[in-house]
Amino acid sequence: MVLLILQSSIVIKNLSVMNFTPDFLVILIILYTLNHGLKDSLKFSIFVGILQDMLNPVPTAFNLISKLLLTLATFSVKNRFFLGDIFIRSILIILLSVMDITVKILLTFLKTGIFYINVSFFAYVFLNFLIFYIVQIINENRQI
Repeated sequence: MVLLILQSSIVIKNLSVMNFTPDFLVILIILYTLNHGLKDSLKFSIFVGILQDMLNPVPTAFNLISKLLLTLATFSVKNRFFLGDIFIRSILIILLSVMDITVKILLTFLKTGIFYINVSFFAYVFLNFLIFYIVQIINENRQI
């Protein structure tokens, strides 16, 4: 809940790079799905997606849809690969961040008819990777 409020706050918006802020909730959902079963992960992503959409000034279900797809993709990969190495998890974060922003771009296109890809797309992916990496380093230091 704290991350949801933080994600929607003005403080985080001021920390944006090229008008993109890191999506803490994407990282949270990926990490949650990697550590829990499909049913619990879907419930969690639905909850987060609905709340995030409710806090959005423009009412859409884009976050709900993208969070559900993110959970399904993460769970699918989780069952096929060994994800114990931080390098593999980092690649997963990058790929799933690309998927998340691509889904949102496509949903925006379907709603408005405007297909818009910006260079700041790379900043979004990089910030998600950076936040994930920091979380992983903190987790490793806590376990020692």
